[in-house]
Amino acid sequence: MNFSGLVYLLIAHYLCGRGVLRLAGIQQSHTASACLSLLIGVPVLSLVPCFIQLLHIPIEAYSVSFGIAIATLLLSIPLLMRFKPPRFIRPSIPAMYEWPFLFAVLLMLALSAWRAFYLPPLSRDMLTGPEMLAEFAVKEKTMISSVFTIDLSTTNNYFKSPYITGLQIVYKLLVCPFGQVWLSVLAFSFTGWLYTILRARLHPFLAGFLLFSFMAIPELYAYTYMMLYDYSNMIFFFCGFYFLTRYITQSVKRDLVFSALLFGLATYIRTETIILVSMFTPLLIWSCYQNRESYKKAVGRIGLFLLIPAAFYVLCTDVFIRLFIPVHFDLSGQFNPDLADVSVFFHRLYDIGAQLLFSKMTLRLFGSFFYFFLVVLIADIIWPRRFNREALISLYGIAVVYVGLTFLGYLFPLVDIHNTTKRGFFKLLPIILLYLSNSGLLLCLSAKIIKWAGRSEK
Repeated sequence: MNFSGLVYLLIAHYLCGRGVLRLAGIQQSHTASACLSLLIGVPVLSLVPCFIQLLHIPIEAYSVSFGIAIATLLLSIPLLMRFKPPRFIRPSIPAMYEWPFLFAVLLMLALSAWRAFYLPPLSRDMLTGPEMLAEFAVKEKTMISSVFTIDLSTTNNYFKSPYITGLQIVYKLLVCPFGQVWLSVLAFSFTGWLYTILRARLHPFLAGFLLFSFMAIPELYAYTYMMLYDYSNMIFFFCGFYFLTRYITQSVKRDLVFSALLFGLATYIRTETIILVSMFTPLLIWSCYQNRESYKKAVGRIGLFLLIPAAFYVLCTDVFIRLFIPVHFDLSGQFNPDLADVSVFFHRLYDIGAQLLFSKMTLRLFGSFFYFFLVVLIADIIWPRRFNREALISLYGIAVVYVGLTFLGYLFPLVDIHNTTKRGFFKLLPIILLYLSNSGLLLCLSAKIIKWAGRSEK
């Protein structure tokens, strides 16, 4: 492994993401800002090989390094305009009761990072799509390579976002032959950011327990080192949802703009995400009505929220696929030919629940995480019957993902239950975690633990 290349990319990820945060005016704690910066910097740098290709420059280590340096400098301008000397803040040491959960989570992340480095890409979707395109691009120094002379009629995996292709090119050239180490950057950063969210709401013991429960979801953990689009898509979908929740609860416009940008990145990773994003429009309409905003202002904000993800959708379909894939792709052939038969939708709604959430596969795929959520939800309904706004918005988000994935299966028969829909359910998991951090029952339990701990310290 080229450690100097990895350090260079980590610095670039951080500075690019930090510049985007400063440009959007997002303020969070130091730890949360660092994690978010690394997260956002990953998809930003995936675009560098695409721009190099558009300029007809050979894709080599020096050209990619130079392109990354330019992108980093451009996105660092907001940081330089309001530059303040960094202040050293003494990090707080976790309490004794946090260490068992934190140690377990860090051990799982370390094992995941080793597997991401040591194991080659294994997924069929990658080997017949982005990994294949990236490998040929590195060898032939162009993204429009001889790979397209091969008969690819048995797969459509190369008709996908440039996200993984670009990242694989960057990491293959600068870090290691298998690439995919960027997955560990996402896993560490996202886990750290999630913990700051949980810890801000709950006692650290409960926060650590919930984080460990999330990390221990079998299927989700596997995708922290097995390269596919769904884990990354889950991360940026949840980030967008989180800042949309902040906008609805605090009515700060920059949170809405940043939410739209993050949903745009999720759409850039998987283009069908735009359908799920559009299903949050009723939530925005309700928020505008609650805040008694004018019709013009409400339309402007909803339009902005939808326009940014739509721009990322166009970037994938009308720029990457049309310019970089010299093979015709007809999306109309993927649609359900009998949309008038709405019974298909309701059958699928039932089948998803029966086959994924309440079947013998559930524990093998998602562990006891769903069942724990249902127990807490039922308990919240019975007692203490308190749902704050974040909890209610989280329940709406869960419904959007469930119904939205059902609708996608109704529109596109290729969206099967045991592959695409199963991985699409990853988007539910962090939203469930957000609900649990706002659960009336867990908040009451957290308050009691804090009160008991305060007494025991006296």
